[in-house]
Amino acid sequence: MKSVTKTSFIVYLFFLHICTSFLSQIHQIDVQKYRLNIHVTDTYDTINVLETVSFFWKDQTKEPCLNLTSVKKNGNGMKIKSIKKGNKKIDFIHKMDTIYITGLTYSEELFELEINYSGVPADGLVIGENKYGNRTFFGDNWPTRAQNWIACNDHLSDKAKVYFSVIAPAHYQIIANGVHESTTTLSEKEKIWNYYSDIEIPTKVMVVGIANFSVKWNNENYISSWVYPENEKGGFYDFDLAPSILDFFVNYIAPYPFSTLANVQSTTRFGGMENAGCIFYDENAINGTRSCEALLAHEIAHQWFGNSATESDWPHLWLSEGFATYLTLIYQEKVRGNELFRQELEQDRKQIISFSKSYPNPVIDSTQKNLMNLLNANSYQKGSWILHMLRNKVGDKTFQTILQTYYSSYKFSNASSADFARVAEQVSGIELKSFFTQWLRMPGIPQLSARLSLKKKNMTGLIIQLQKNVVYEFPLQLKINFADGSSIIETINISEKVTKINKSYSKKISSFVLDPNVKLLFEEVR
Repeated sequence: MKSVTKTSFIVYLFFLHICTSFLSQIHQIDVQKYRLNIHVTDTYDTINVLETVSFFWKDQTKEPCLNLTSVKKNGNGMKIKSIKKGNKKIDFIHKMDTIYITGLTYSEELFELEINYSGVPADGLVIGENKYGNRTFFGDNWPTRAQNWIACNDHLSDKAKVYFSVIAPAHYQIIANGVHESTTTLSEKEKIWNYYSDIEIPTKVMVVGIANFSVKWNNENYISSWVYPENEKGGFYDFDLAPSILDFFVNYIAPYPFSTLANVQSTTRFGGMENAGCIFYDENAINGTRSCEALLAHEIAHQWFGNSATESDWPHLWLSEGFATYLTLIYQEKVRGNELFRQELEQDRKQIISFSKSYPNPVIDSTQKNLMNLLNANSYQKGSWILHMLRNKVGDKTFQTILQTYYSSYKFSNASSADFARVAEQVSGIELKSFFTQWLRMPGIPQLSARLSLKKKNMTGLIIQLQKNVVYEFPLQLKINFADGSSIIETINISEKVTKINKSYSKKISSFVLDPNVKLLFEEVR
């Protein structure tokens, strides 16, 4: 997930949907498949849903339950008409956004329940108008908003297959996760569109998009572009970047994990949302200038990290957002060169420094219950910087192998930060426990003061870590500039609060620079 600009993104998200809170996984069930038949109209915002949910009941000490938003005071929310198992009606209680299924007897069989419900989505399925004044419907589930229109286990660790059958006015085109199986005309006024995803994905990236679209296919019907007709020329021009971006990540990481890749102009809340195989981008980001290249790269990178290899729980969000952020920089390094790569890293470092002063929490932040607040510089920029420092520590080739091995081990599954650290150690053969502990679990970043005295050919003094309560260990590059215009780079291993420097050279020293090659996440305090 990413917005058009990084700075506005961070500010925007703190004010967005602040009521969204932590939602635990329903551990007593393991959902295998959702099959949703959804009926929408232009006459009203009420949707009618006939859903079949298939699950195993894992813990007989707890009754099965599902997340589904109840009807609120304003009338929005879902009202259940019936729940059936086969032809038999099943007793249930629907309260406080939860369906308690009370009429089942425990069994190890695969349960299939048919849930019939309707209502105006309170969120999750965003119904409104695009910037051209045309009606649109877009799924927008992150983080736990799928339950506003899908009866589900709304936690990223319970992945499932999803099948969508959408009945809509005939003038719309419909995009959803997975393979487009068929479109059937039901009458002069309505069509039904069928999609299926046989790859298990988390609910946060299960979506449909319903709008008036112009559609373009390339790469033998593998990649498609969906844009508003009024923006057709510019939209297709922007999205034509996608095939080369996809090819880069296929070569760098692994084969693309899904059957198709649809890039969709949309009217939702985020600048970009990485829905599995069906990415939604803010309507204003797709403007015909190709200023969205980094945005496309970020969301496409998520197809591997976030959608396929998914973090096991919300505090490990950096495994998704930090990875997509750094992989975007690696892509830019290839196509735009090292100078832009370093500029972006420096800009991100400034954001991390600023953010750490107001939010001194670690990257793995298990205390944060407002999930929207996890969309911050720790998850994105600091997560990215941790990967950058790991790359510098182990070398380019080993780093790439670490990413490939981690992905191969956890594709179509879930992983924690400890899982990634374990893979990194195994591949590199280096002890990395202290590295990951200090960068992921310690708050803030190193604050360094270089109190160095230059006297002709000698450099003496101290490098002091000023941050409180924490001492970091890291290699620090120091560039020594000489009076004759030449320079050298020294690497100093920092492991104490105060490190003494006493060096002599054959030439007169004119100045020094900390971290000249942008390899360390730190704040220089002068």
